[in-house]
Amino acid sequence: MESRFFTDILKHPLHYVLLVLLIGIATGCAKETKTREGTGRTRLNNFRDWAVYRGDKGGTQYSELDQINRENVHKLVKVWEYQYEGDAEPPGIYSNPIVIDGLLYFNTPRMKTVALNAETGEEVWVFDPAQYNDGKVIRSRSRGLVYWEDENGNNKRIFNAVRDRIYAIDAKTGELIKPFGQDGGFFIDLRKNLPIPEEEVDVEITTQGVVYKHYLIIPGRQPEGNSGTPGDIRAYNALTGEFEWIFNTIPLPGQYGYDTWEWEEDMIYGAANPWGGLSVDEERGWVFAATGSAAGEFIYGGSRKGANLFANCVLALDATTGERKWHYQLIHHDIWDYDLPPAPMLVTITTDKGKRDVVVQMGKLPFMFVLDRDTGEPVFPVVEVPVPRFPGVEGEEPYPTQPWPLKPPPLVRIAMYESDITDITPESRASVLEQFKKHRTGPVYTPASIEGTITTPGHHGSVEWPGGAYDPKSNIVYVSVNEEPTVHTLVPIPPDKAAELSPIQKGAKIYDSNCAQCHGLNKAGNPPYPSLRNVRRSDQEIRDLLRQGFGGMPAFTNLTNEDVDNIVAYLRNRHPELESYASDSASMNNSVPTWSGGGVKKWKTTTPQYVNKVHHFVDHMGFPAIKPPWGQLIAVDIDHGEILWRVPLGEYPKLVEMGIRNTGTEVFGGPVVTAGGVIFVAGTADEKFRAFSTEDGSVLWEYQLPAGGYTIPSVYMINGRQYVVMPAGGSGKIGTKPGKSIIAFALPEENDSTNQ
Repeated sequence: MESRFFTDILKHPLHYVLLVLLIGIATGCAKETKTREGTGRTRLNNFRDWAVYRGDKGGTQYSELDQINRENVHKLVKVWEYQYEGDAEPPGIYSNPIVIDGLLYFNTPRMKTVALNAETGEEVWVFDPAQYNDGKVIRSRSRGLVYWEDENGNNKRIFNAVRDRIYAIDAKTGELIKPFGQDGGFFIDLRKNLPIPEEEVDVEITTQGVVYKHYLIIPGRQPEGNSGTPGDIRAYNALTGEFEWIFNTIPLPGQYGYDTWEWEEDMIYGAANPWGGLSVDEERGWVFAATGSAAGEFIYGGSRKGANLFANCVLALDATTGERKWHYQLIHHDIWDYDLPPAPMLVTITTDKGKRDVVVQMGKLPFMFVLDRDTGEPVFPVVEVPVPRFPGVEGEEPYPTQPWPLKPPPLVRIAMYESDITDITPESRASVLEQFKKHRTGPVYTPASIEGTITTPGHHGSVEWPGGAYDPKSNIVYVSVNEEPTVHTLVPIPPDKAAELSPIQKGAKIYDSNCAQCHGLNKAGNPPYPSLRNVRRSDQEIRDLLRQGFGGMPAFTNLTNEDVDNIVAYLRNRHPELESYASDSASMNNSVPTWSGGGVKKWKTTTPQYVNKVHHFVDHMGFPAIKPPWGQLIAVDIDHGEILWRVPLGEYPKLVEMGIRNTGTEVFGGPVVTAGGVIFVAGTADEKFRAFSTEDGSVLWEYQLPAGGYTIPSVYMINGRQYVVMPAGGSGKIGTKPGKSIIAFALPEENDSTNQ
């Protein structure tokens, strides 16, 4: 009964419209909030120079340059291309390049920081962190870099976060700055200054932090399993590297939010991490964060019942102390992996009472939330809607309601029913229909199940980490979205066995807790992740992969040496009958069943545990099971909460060969909008870089990149010429070929004119 109202809304769009009309008056009665021009405009925080990740500290991905515009963008040409040294390799180039004083900075997959002449593309210097880490090469995702100088314009430096270290690099020479960090060392050690022992910390910085005055404020990416690390936000002194403050996203006893959890004494709790970055309002002196799911467990939360603050929240903190100003939770007790990847976007809208500073938040969930920047209160009405609950998953208690904004409308479809099955070919429909009938389905916020639940949106969103772009002239947000359902299946893990397990059995148990969600049960594979039944790497190579990670695979630093050896034993085993670690009824002796595990730190619970199997719902050719479009570019009027237009974004080359066009593809690239009325965006499976019109989404220009551009372009001007730079690093989540290029585009020389 409790989910009928929710389901009726989805099946009868008129009900949704009526609900909007009934309480729409709340929008008109919204209180007036005086604008303070939000993010401020300074030498390094403006709409012209791209000195900050995503363009400015408010994360708007906007450029006021208009030398390149709707009328001439079709004339764009490549003016230079830089390729980093060595072979192209995963995970690709995630960096959104920043530009300061004529130098362009980005990171390679090996976490080398490269400085180029932003006008010519010539290499100026390269910083290699391996030479300061005993030669150890770290391959990782790095979405950008941070620049800082003091109030007098001195001590200019680039901060490069390499897994759990932050190095300070001289911005002009590329030399390591030291001393810097805790205890007079030469890096900030991110294993320190957390509420757990540093030997238990597993943290990696994939999106660099932000600076406010002399504070370097750091987000983080932490694992979301049962041995997780808290996703706490920390600040360090940008000059010395000394620790300044911490905000605990997993509340400690006595802190606000602690009572929103049902804690278990022997479980480990972590994540709730703002892994997609941070935003800063320099006028207010506040830093904004958007957090992901809580842990332990994944696609399930039996041992962490409750709302789980501060997971899946927008947070406003004092940038000098870490004091919480306000929070707003977009999802209670996340059991869908509905993180909020992009950092909050700080913009100013126009209401019938004047200007109003707001925060725009998107994520993997299908909605866009618009919140008052001073209070965190929704600008448009939000209702708490009862959500579906399935029996049969022992231990889980889904939160009874979830926030549902009535404006803007959902960015993507919020359910998949039989009528939504793909029809690109008869064979595709037949293959999907056969799978569809085996699983449960339902609207957004339908929980995972033993049978497998078709989840829409899937775990790649709606909106991924590159976020959207905001045009302050029109108050329109442009955003690229994904529509690809996933199937969430919970496979019960047997309780602990009384007898001692063999190394193979121990390895199987560790694998199920840490690896099966990607590589499938019994090492069988889970496309696009490969089977591990016939691993060709040596034992030492497997150990190195587990310790260091590779491409999109994280490092499992929480595992002990014995754990790693046991996984190797399990992967090498060719006799499945030796792998079962299930307990038998005789060995239980009528005792209460328990589940346990962990690496450096052990966990134990009487709450049933599950292997969390998540796979893309696709047809026999590997294309999404839902009807196209699968990727779109959308324009949203945030003054009125309305979607103005949407167009397909990208095509799959294989389908184009079959005559199937305009399907859109998964998108892992963010748009940039300019005052010239142009939206630049890449990130599609066809590896193209496109320019769209802000008026109607029509394509004005496109360029075939040498590899996919799975990041955000940068826009800047030097010596009167406007440049648009697009990294082409390929690989990434879409899995196209890797690349190694940074490519700059501009108008031909004869079209140069100074931007006014």
